[in-house]
Parts: sequence; C-alpha cells; structure tokens
Amino acid sequence: MAKGKPAKIALLGAGERGQVMFGIFVEKHPELFEYVAVAEPNDERRERFVSRFGIPKENAFSSWRDLLEKPQLADAVINAMPDVHHYESTILSLRKGYHVLLEKPMAQTPAECVSLAEEAKKQGLILQIFLECRYLELYQRMKKLIDTDAIGNVMGMQAIENLGYWHFIMSYVRGFARRSADVISFLSAKGIHDFDLLTWFAGSRPVKVSSFGELTHFRPENAPKGAPDHCLDGCPIEDTCQFHAYRQYIKPGFPQIPISLLTGITPGTLIDGYIRYPYLRSLSMYNLVSTDKEGRIEEIKKGPHGRCVYRCDNDVMDHQIINVEYGGGIMSALSLSAFSLTWERTLNINGTTGELYSRDLSGTLQMRTFNPKISVKRKRVRFNPLFHGGSDGLVLIDFAKSVQRQKAGTSGEILTSVRDAVDSHLLCFAAEEARKNDTVVDMVAFTRKAEKEAKKLSV
Repeated sequence: MAKGKPAKIALLGAGERGQVMFGIFVEKHPELFEYVAVAEPNDERRERFVSRFGIPKENAFSSWRDLLEKPQLADAVINAMPDVHHYESTILSLRKGYHVLLEKPMAQTPAECVSLAEEAKKQGLILQIFLECRYLELYQRMKKLIDTDAIGNVMGMQAIENLGYWHFIMSYVRGFARRSADVISFLSAKGIHDFDLLTWFAGSRPVKVSSFGELTHFRPENAPKGAPDHCLDGCPIEDTCQFHAYRQYIKPGFPQIPISLLTGITPGTLIDGYIRYPYLRSLSMYNLVSTDKEGRIEEIKKGPHGRCVYRCDNDVMDHQIINVEYGGGIMSALSLSAFSLTWERTLNINGTTGELYSRDLSGTLQMRTFNPKISVKRKRVRFNPLFHGGSDGLVLIDFAKSVQRQKAGTSGEILTSVRDAVDSHLLCFAAEEARKNDTVVDMVAFTRKAEKEAKKLSV
C-alpha cells in the first residue's frame, strides 16, 4: 500500500465502539481508512455494518475465528470485541500478518499482556492499545510543561476519576463492565487510562503499589422498599429515582449544562452530541442494540439495562483508591468514584518549583510557580466529552498512518507504545492483588513473574 492510500481494515466486533464510535471517524477520513471485512455475532449489528460501509457479503462473518481462517483480507484489524476474546483473537491476528489496534484491557492476565507485546515484536507488526488520553491537547500541554522543567522535578501526582453516576450505572452496574469475571476489575475497565497518564508524567516505571476499594452502595440491601427487579415493572419511586431505566435510556431530555462547562467544551460537542447524534445524550446507543424507541423499551423490559440498580449482578468497586511509588521517589494517588454528577478527571502535579492543576471537562489548566512567584497562569483547553475527549479519532488516525508508514517501508513512533500499555495493565493487576490481600505489591518482582509466565503460554 503506497503512502496516502487508505489502510484496509477488518473489524472484529461491530458493537458500540466498532460501529458507532469508530465508524464516525472512518467515514470522516476515507483517505486513511477503509472497512473491508467484519466479524460480529449479532445479526442485526452485522447487517447494519455491512450496509453502512458496503462490505462484500463474503467478507462478513458471525465469528472472528471464521474471518481469521481466511487468507489475509486487510492490512490491519481493529479488535473491539468483549474483553474475554482479546488475547486469543489478537495473537492469532498477529500471526496471520495483521497489524492490530486493540481495545483495552489487552488481555485477562499479566502474562497474556506480556505475551502479546512479545508476539508483536517477534512478528514485526504494530500492536497499539486503545489508550487515548496521551493524545488530548490538555495532557500534551501538561507533559510539555513537565518535560521543560516548568515546575522542576515532579514529586507527587493526584488524579481523581469522577465517573458520573449515570455513566457508572450504565457501564459498571447494568452494563458490560459490571462483573469482574468479564472485565477483571474496575481498574482495568477504567483506571487504566489514569495509570497510563500518571506513568507518562512520571517518566519512570512503577516500583510499589497499594490499594483500597469497596462496593458499598449499589447492593440489594440498599434497594428502596417495594422496588421490583426491573424498573418498568411498576417501581413505586419511578418519578423520583435518578437511576430509573426509562429516564436514562429512553427519554434523557436535554441536559442542563453549567456555563462553566459550556465555555470548556468544543462547539462540536453540542453539534454532534445533542443535535446530529441525539442518542449520545444518554449513551443508550452504546448499550442497546435497537435504534428505535419501541425496540429500546423492549430491551430494557427484559434485558440487564432495565434492572433496578440495587438488584443487579454487579461486583466491581464503586469507589477505590490506589497509591503508586515510581522510580525517583515520585508518589501518586488515584481515586475512582461513581458518586459525581459530571464525568470529569482532575489532576494535580506537584514539582519542586511549581505545580500544575487540570480539569478536563471544564477545560481548565493552571500552573503556579514558587520563585519567582506566579500566582496563577491559566489556560483554557477546550474539551470534547464525546468520543473520549475527541481523542478516539486521534488514536485511529495515528494507527492508520503508522500502518501506511510500515507498508511504505518507514517507521514511526506511536504515542502510546505497547510496552507502555503493558506497564499500565500490570499496574491494574498488581493493584487488585494489593487490594484483595491487603498488602503492598513490589512491581519489579510482579513484572518478572509475568514475563516468566508469558514464556509458558501457547495458543
């Protein structure tokens, strides 16, 4: 493929991410992407994808195994399947000759994560993990300030991941990430993005980790009196319950957005999220198959997204704190919480001569230095809360251009390398071990063990 020709892409998993989110950017950049094949077990989603992107019927499969058994159909694979399939499907894709853009978490065990990185290196192929935060302008500005010693040497970092109650109940109570058996942990499903940022800012590898967390609120004993298993089965408090399924999935209404957020988000957020794609207001398109109101009502009558949030089979934490020591004596703390109105990450970076403070959704970046004293240096960095801050498209573009360069015989650095991604994943696993065993985990020993076990794996 000569430079400038679109990368031919086979999609594994045409659900919310593969079809809705990625599809929007593929349509916007036909010079970079061309969907040529798909594997999706749900007939409706697969047929919708085939029709939307003009996929030849012989390149549409109900099983990813069937697609990978065929002679190579594309330059690369985008793997957006459920987490439990990531390792086997990715390692077979690499062995088949495909470059791979893989959703996080990359695998289910520390050894599998290491194994994937080693396989990509062995095959000489690109394996990029969908960790998008480094691509955001806000965090790139913070990284530049750190690297140019604007605040001296980094000593401490504090990150707070406020998930927004509505996002938490859709994804982590009713949704795909509600059970540790499916997504490993709250951290691997969400906190891994924060770990990737913190490790990037630290500029060194993690040394030790500890963690505390609980599932406290979204439990059966906290259900309101008389609440049924499903919201539409006559809930006595349906008019006042902020978690009611009809309100969250069917009729979200136009949100009341504070002026402070309106000045921080990009104009495209309002155009795409609330005018052009109104279903993005509630995330219902991501969680339900049906696109029409009647179909979505039927789904929440019978499916997991219609259940009372206090009567689900969820077991992931609803709040958790993780402490990490990095090389050079840099200390960090990460807090994740379901109990917030907005979905917003805040970051404090403390250096020897100054400090940085950011809020992503509000578009706030501040720097204060000690001597000479700068009380506050403010910068507004507009943010698109849809598409993970707008960085989804930037990751896809970086991947497509990397594939183009590789085919043209040149190389280029991917902003989030697979080696960096492995470090972030291992932190998630180690933090869960620390939480469950009430201990401090040595990351050097933990990593060595994972590397040793990876050598024993075979598919």
